[in-house]
Amino acid sequence: MKVEKILGYEVHRKKVKNINLRIKPNMEIYISAPMNLHSDYIENFIRSKEKWIKQVLKKIEEAKQNQLPSQYLSGEKHKYLGKEYELEVKQGNSNRVSIKEGKIILTVISNIFENSDEKKKVMEKWYFENAQKVFVNTIQKWLEILDESIEKLSIKPMKSRWGSCNYVKRYINLNTELIKRTQFEIEYVVLHELTHLKYPNHGKGFYRYIENYMPNYKMAEKMLNAKHYY
Repeated sequence: MKVEKILGYEVHRKKVKNINLRIKPNMEIYISAPMNLHSDYIENFIRSKEKWIKQVLKKIEEAKQNQLPSQYLSGEKHKYLGKEYELEVKQGNSNRVSIKEGKIILTVISNIFENSDEKKKVMEKWYFENAQKVFVNTIQKWLEILDESIEKLSIKPMKSRWGSCNYVKRYINLNTELIKRTQFEIEYVVLHELTHLKYPNHGKGFYRYIENYMPNYKMAEKMLNAKHYY
């Protein structure tokens, strides 16, 4: 194997039949190509992929930024119902959160203004209260559509799922973080979990039932990266 530079990228010449390009999680771009393939062909291939490479690198960078713990400072970006808002932190005579003119306004009393943990608690309380309203309304809507009933709805932080269903006890659990997603995604998760009341597994009947009520459900799954959450 030998390595050569083409358009600033390292190209690994190997015993392969086709050009392969992949971007690693650490943002390293790996390109392999057949030993005897002309460099002009590889150059044209790379040029055709440059827009896609930039898009993927941007997404990886954004994902890394989102993984950084929030300090709840003015200028940060926070999501609510699928929209991204700029956070504005202010001092006031009580702790409260509101949305105004495209911003999430976090107002806190002066003695916690510099305390990110306390500001986090105020924000999480606001998210939870809104999740209660939105999720309850959405559950009620779909229970009527499906002619179903449940015994209990729990809204709580969940590390690895958007939702879950105990079909024996007829309990539904929804992840508080879901309030940051679009209403369409929330509707899909609710329908998904309620469908488990009839179909405990993820067999063909399960997805046929969902598709009957939400023909574009695969779009919601893609938006949610659902394979990581069910």
